[in-house]
Amino acid sequence: MNKTNLANSILEAYHRGQRYFEGLDMENESLEEQNLEGVVFNKCSLYISFRKANLSNAHFINGGIKTCDFREANLTNAHFENVCIESAQFARAITTGIYFDNNSCYGQDVTQQHFEEWIKDHEE
Repeated sequence: MNKTNLANSILEAYHRGQRYFEGLDMENESLEEQNLEGVVFNKCSLYISFRKANLSNAHFINGGIKTCDFREANLTNAHFENVCIESAQFARAITTGIYFDNNSCYGQDVTQQHFEEWIKDHEE
């Protein structure tokens, strides 16, 4: 995985119509308040802020979203599968229709039920 400053490159590619991103390693970057509806992050390690972003219909699959900030984001119909979610924050996010299964957190399997019961409202 390449580790560089990718936020601007992702936004430029997204505005050109690209929706699928694979193998990214992003740390300490921000996609706050951006419209990324329908974006797919596959096999990505993301340690970034999506705070207040539009991520409706987005897919986060086969990677990591450790320490990602999804607070106040629109996650309507978003899909989270086979990702590590340690220290990710979802407080006040719109989570209608979210799919959240087959994920892990600190070595534990976490499911849709865990998300609804304690993950989505937890804030550090």
